[in-house]
Amino acid sequence: MLGISLYSSLLASIHSFTMTNQSFYREKRNLPKILTKNDDTNKNAQLNRRLEGIEAIEDSPLKVMLLNDLALSYAKINNIDQALALLSQSLSITKTFEDMVSKITTLGTIAINHHKIGKTQRGIKILDQTIEQINSIENQSLQGQLLLNIGFKYEEMGQKKRSQTLFAQSQTLIEKASQPLPEYPFLATETNLKLGLTGNFQSFRDTTAAVGINLNLYKQWTREDIAIDGSLFLNFDSSRAVNNYRPNSLIFSSYRRHFDDQWSFFANVFNSTNQDLFAAKNDDEDLTIISNLLIGAGLNLWRGNSPRDFLDFQVGIGPRYEYDFIDFEERQNNIHPTLGVLLLGRNFSVGKTKLNQTFAIIPALDDLNNYTITSDTNLSIPISDQWFLRNRVFMRYRNEVIYEDNPQLEFLFTTGVQYAF
Repeated sequence: MLGISLYSSLLASIHSFTMTNQSFYREKRNLPKILTKNDDTNKNAQLNRRLEGIEAIEDSPLKVMLLNDLALSYAKINNIDQALALLSQSLSITKTFEDMVSKITTLGTIAINHHKIGKTQRGIKILDQTIEQINSIENQSLQGQLLLNIGFKYEEMGQKKRSQTLFAQSQTLIEKASQPLPEYPFLATETNLKLGLTGNFQSFRDTTAAVGINLNLYKQWTREDIAIDGSLFLNFDSSRAVNNYRPNSLIFSSYRRHFDDQWSFFANVFNSTNQDLFAAKNDDEDLTIISNLLIGAGLNLWRGNSPRDFLDFQVGIGPRYEYDFIDFEERQNNIHPTLGVLLLGRNFSVGKTKLNQTFAIIPALDDLNNYTITSDTNLSIPISDQWFLRNRVFMRYRNEVIYEDNPQLEFLFTTGVQYAF
């Protein structure tokens, strides 16, 4: 019995020792995790203090670089949400950069950093959007270099097929840009189109509304080009006695056929319908239509980097149709032969602002007292890569008196936005 009792005590002691050591070793095994968690907490607090200092910096490429570095540091301690928030902040700041090279290269870096923290699809989406901005660059050499830069970013993300396509495109653009541009025939270009939408609505006792578009188009072939600039509106007024709905237009279009790098044949078409700028009397019930076709020769006085950047002196002849309906009475419904002397300028660069200028003196050949003088100045200021602020100063002098209170001189300033396709 004594032996059994001693044996039982020995077993109990061994069991107690084993359980104690198991608990010790288990606590020792979990100790690195506890230390690591505490270390991450300390690092997170340090990074938060650094973030406070970076936030005090004004938006700049340096601030974006610091935010990117900090985002990667947060990702290393598995704070992915904070890392993504900082990369999003970097992206927003970068989109405001005016320098295209800095903007594109920084966007590429932000995309790569998304890839590094495991958000590759977000990075690819940023690169795809960056490609759209690069394609809007007119300088082919710069466009090719930036495409090459983004191609390396796609390759780093494992998008080899996409990167090879960009490498081929960039090589083509760089080689093409290195070749001297022919003075004539010119190189054909893609269609350049800008559209602006506008409208208004007012209702109390009577209802008035207007909706319309502003259009600016340019298309160049090797020996020809066409430019269209105009506004088309449909307006409604419930108080009108007749024709509640009325069209409103102001359109100028120019077609040129180049004989060489200086001389060209041109055909210009101008149309104004119910447009206050050319009306003999400004009243909702009145109607004014002026349409003018001019055909002649043009001499180039200045040309920029492409044929669409030009200043031409033009002289031509053609018919002008004039119709005036005032106070429910037809005052004019005539066609006159006219002479046109024009100074037509497109895409003068003032920094990043583009200036278009039209100046025209157009007398009727059968009545020299019937003439118009027009000055139309347009400033297009970039807001982003595809949005533009458009400011227009328009002056018209119409010498002929159709109505006793004829507004011979009209002046108009307008501003709005345009979107470039």
